[in-house]
Amino acid sequence: MRMVARSAAVFVVLVSLGACTSSRPEVLPPPADTGPPPVYVAVGASETTGVGSDQPLRDAWPRVLHRTGLPAGAIFVNMGIPGATVAQALAEEASPALQVRPNLVTVWLNVNDMIRGLSPAEYELHLDTLVKTLRRNGATRVLVANTPPLDRLPAFLAGRNLGALPAPEVVNELVDAYNAAAVRVVARHGAFLVDLHAVGVAARAAGTEPRLVSADGFHPSTAGHAAVAAAFAEVLRSSGPLTPSG
Repeated sequence: MRMVARSAAVFVVLVSLGACTSSRPEVLPPPADTGPPPVYVAVGASETTGVGSDQPLRDAWPRVLHRTGLPAGAIFVNMGIPGATVAQALAEEASPALQVRPNLVTVWLNVNDMIRGLSPAEYELHLDTLVKTLRRNGATRVLVANTPPLDRLPAFLAGRNLGALPAPEVVNELVDAYNAAAVRVVARHGAFLVDLHAVGVAARAAGTEPRLVSADGFHPSTAGHAAVAAAFAEVLRSSGPLTPSG
């Protein structure tokens, strides 16, 4: 009888301890201190502001890149100015971009320089200065897009029909020269090239090029903005994790 009572008492104690353990709140270790969130700045022209997309505040390619290609909590600043050339971006976008001490800057500027008649040599000089400035002696990662194919854009073809634009082969030569300049600039300053020209050529081969162009015949459509964001995201991933900005 005494053994039975003792066993019952032990059982009660064990049950009580179990009850206390199950009701105790779980104590988790504090989250790791990952430092300040990365800062992403987009430098560019009308494409960078989202022109051509259905909803620029949602579908502009830098916003898609920020949403899908950067860590949660990353800060996004859009410096794009419609119609901007590289020289204008250097004068009006670079300084405020540097003030936020970005970890990442994207640059897509080329067609407006072509429209204004800048030679490839002049374009290279301006782009070199811009990328060097944005790099901050290596503290900022800079991704630079080249020029997509232009010879089959509806806006270009319309201009050709009016006799206002040069032949496609002349445009292609200029695009190739601008793109060669971009390659040299990124190599000199340790930046990264985003090959939008290759994206356009691949879309042409796949028969999907028309759907990447908006109704204005010039800017990217919503699908085009998504394709541009994907190209930037791929280069960003391959370039390694972002480091804290100094």
